[in-house]
Amino acid sequence: MNRRRALLLIAFLPLALRAAEPLPAPLPLRAPVQDKNFYVLSLMERTPSSDVALKRLLATKRDALHTAATVCEKEAECFAAALRWSDAEMTEAAAALRRAYATDEMGRALRRSGAYVRYASKSDDELLAAAWLDAARGINNIIDVYAVGKPPRYPAIDAVSYDVKSEAYLRLLHTAAAALDEQAAALDLFFQPSLRFALQLLRINHRDEAGRHEPMEVKDNAAAVRRIKTIAWKAFPYSAIVVPGAGSDRTTWSLSAASRLRVEIAARRYKEGKAPLIIVSGGYVHPNQTPYAEAIEMKKALVEDLGVPPEAVVVEPHARHTTTNLRNVARLMYRYGIPFGAKALITTDSFQSTYVEGDAFAKRCEEELGYRPVTVLGRISVFDLEFTPRLESLQIDSMDPLDP
Repeated sequence: MNRRRALLLIAFLPLALRAAEPLPAPLPLRAPVQDKNFYVLSLMERTPSSDVALKRLLATKRDALHTAATVCEKEAECFAAALRWSDAEMTEAAAALRRAYATDEMGRALRRSGAYVRYASKSDDELLAAAWLDAARGINNIIDVYAVGKPPRYPAIDAVSYDVKSEAYLRLLHTAAAALDEQAAALDLFFQPSLRFALQLLRINHRDEAGRHEPMEVKDNAAAVRRIKTIAWKAFPYSAIVVPGAGSDRTTWSLSAASRLRVEIAARRYKEGKAPLIIVSGGYVHPNQTPYAEAIEMKKALVEDLGVPPEAVVVEPHARHTTTNLRNVARLMYRYGIPFGAKALITTDSFQSTYVEGDAFAKRCEEELGYRPVTVLGRISVFDLEFTPRLESLQIDSMDPLDP
């Protein structure tokens, strides 16, 4: 990023976000489900600490794992109680982390990642502590939802896949805990027993949606990312045409009728020269546990049926709601080097676009994300809204493990 663009970007940020500018590049995802949910923990695994208090917490969590593997057989809550983080443990770990990484690169690495951009105004040690607390709460949430059966934010599409009171599921939990306990000596960081159990719960429930298609920049989006570097942006009135998906209510349909109509409109806008890119957004959402990702199927329709070049389509196959459609698109725009201050279009049916520009959607974003992922600038047609993305969208949401 050149100096002029960086200064322009920083000038439009809230003061709390000006402490450091994240690198405009995709996060390095070695283990996508873990890295996207718990990037701070992945960084700790790459730069471990020998702090005494953290070692003591590790011993406590290893003991808890052993308890789960040897005592818990009759109810799911027993496994959860053993491997959750208590408030006292979370606080103790946060204090130890402030000491352990006080003079380390960890704070700077977190800032460069952008994954905790909403904490950018904090000092390095406080940023690390805040990121850790987010991660611990996220681990607890996974255990509560996918071990005990607590309703998630959206139960119809994100809930546990089994009857948590069934003998079959209790056996799965016991086997998962026992397998981890057998490898306890290899779990040498304080958070790993609980983290590994939580990740195993996601696998057991076939809830790896966050990691599918990653890393996208070398898979589904490789051709588009290469092309982005060559685009003459000033030749277009908008940087991108964004199309949020709509899930099908038919189990055998790969693409809903609503999504098909939306991409037809977007293809017309592309051929009119409105923007050099179409970004399609939507994950494996409806019906629950569908084998089809909305974005992947929309790209197929754009390329195979509507004549849009494949290198002109960016897929975002993880969003599960309109809120995260726009949040995830904003992330990709920043990560891929699409001009972040330039106007873009949201192109969709009149019903969704009316919702997106309304107060109810803004309120929902504030309640669920804590911020608005884009700034809606106005309507230019029945199908099109102008917007600009917001940097807060880079923030990880560990409380939404299928699309953090």
